[in-house]
Amino acid sequence: MAREQETRDETAERAAAAPDGSTRPEGGAATPPGGRASRLRPAFAVVAVLVAVAVAFALTSPPPPALPARVAPADPAPPGLLGSGAAFAVRAGDVVVPFDTLAVVVLPGDTLALEALYVAGEAEATASGGAIRRTGPRAWTWTAPPTPGLSQVRVADAGGEAVVLQALALTPFDHATDRIGAYEIGDYQDEPMGGDSAYDEPLGFVAVTAETRDVPVSPNFTLGDFLAKQASGWPKYVALSPHLLIKMERLLAAVNEAGVPARDLTVMSGYRTPAYNAAIGNTTVYSRHLYGDAADVFVDEDGDGRMDDLNGDGVVDQADAEWLAALADGVEAVPHNARLVGGVGIYGPAPHRGPFVHLDTRGSRVRW
Repeated sequence: MAREQETRDETAERAAAAPDGSTRPEGGAATPPGGRASRLRPAFAVVAVLVAVAVAFALTSPPPPALPARVAPADPAPPGLLGSGAAFAVRAGDVVVPFDTLAVVVLPGDTLALEALYVAGEAEATASGGAIRRTGPRAWTWTAPPTPGLSQVRVADAGGEAVVLQALALTPFDHATDRIGAYEIGDYQDEPMGGDSAYDEPLGFVAVTAETRDVPVSPNFTLGDFLAKQASGWPKYVALSPHLLIKMERLLAAVNEAGVPARDLTVMSGYRTPAYNAAIGNTTVYSRHLYGDAADVFVDEDGDGRMDDLNGDGVVDQADAEWLAALADGVEAVPHNARLVGGVGIYGPAPHRGPFVHLDTRGSRVRW
């Protein structure tokens, strides 16, 4: 009986077999020879090909571009460098502008390097004339227009704080003559005193009109403050040093910090043409007034045209000029004011004027 049962089982299996040799489960479709593994082999082959292609692409493709570098954080400003109202400084050529406005001078067509200092993140620069070109996250060049005149160059940080440069393109001066148009300049010395380049003949002058004389050249001074007092029509011409403007602003701040309220310094004499210098009897042919970096100043808050009683002793005399000169000494002693070093002169009162102090930025320390 057992042998007979085995024969029937084998016969059933053969009956269930499909013509291609696969087996057919009860009530179902035929199962290919080799089962599930046979069906998965083609899929594994496709995956293997795709992985190989991806590896080859990774090995032969150039690396992805680097992410843009973050702007390096700015160094903090030295204590006391920034003037009131200034959020940062701007380097314009060899001048570090620590205020929210200052005049700078160039020849027409010249290019001036600019850099925002002590400012976080990037900054933007625009100009009302000439051409601005970015050279770094906080750096540019500005090329002046080809003709003399005033352009405003504005440097602003991401928060909208700005420094405005009153960029003055000079009227070039041919020293073979002694005037520009009808305005008399006079004669400069052909050779600089002692070979010092600070006494080179000026290359040009700022033209000043009735409309531009009130242009601010620093927070508390205007272009007209520095004009020579010689009689003439418009335009007039002036030489002007940005470093002198900074020194005067520093001195004005020192006066206020010393407890004497002062809105400005009265400029008794700023630029002088050689012609005017000779006309008032000054025989110093190398006066710093001729080169635009000198001013005779005093404090006149009561508006009487003379120096105020600065030391509080009830008398206006030379001691008040000495008090003011001592503050000027202190300004020059600050390390970040090294470029402001120059002359400080004390003058007592005279019948036609009160006491005053001479300031200049000749580059070497001189006292009298």
